[in-house]
Amino acid sequence: MQTTEPVGARSPAARNPLFKTACVAAGLILLGVGIVGFFVPGLPGTPLLLVAAWLFSMSNERLHRWTTTNKWFGRSVADYQAGLGIRRRVKVVSVAAVMVVVSYSVFVALDAIWSRSVVGGLGLYGIWFILTRPTREWVERERVEAV
Repeated sequence: MQTTEPVGARSPAARNPLFKTACVAAGLILLGVGIVGFFVPGLPGTPLLLVAAWLFSMSNERLHRWTTTNKWFGRSVADYQAGLGIRRRVKVVSVAAVMVVVSYSVFVALDAIWSRSVVGGLGLYGIWFILTRPTREWVERERVEAV
């Protein structure tokens, strides 16, 4: 039986008012930075929104529902929390954006070898992370075939 209860709602810490307040505050900060990340190259938007949604799931049902139903990013957050992974189109666009921003940074904008190495390494990690998450279309196909 599938439950609609938020992810962290059963946690004993989730009943502590101080913990709930800290989760809401941290979630709002991550939500704000995550939204900015959709417009600022190199700043990860979706991972921050996922963490914000997780924090809201333990502290504020209304904010959690808002992050999973928002018309711009709610579908991606809800899909990821439901175990469906990332849509193929989102993966392609994300990897392409990381490659463009990291390539520009490494080959044009940065002078110091250490900063080029750090940015290049973080870019490679980001690409690896995106590509190793489940792809929604594949997960759906596997679920249909399993039935």
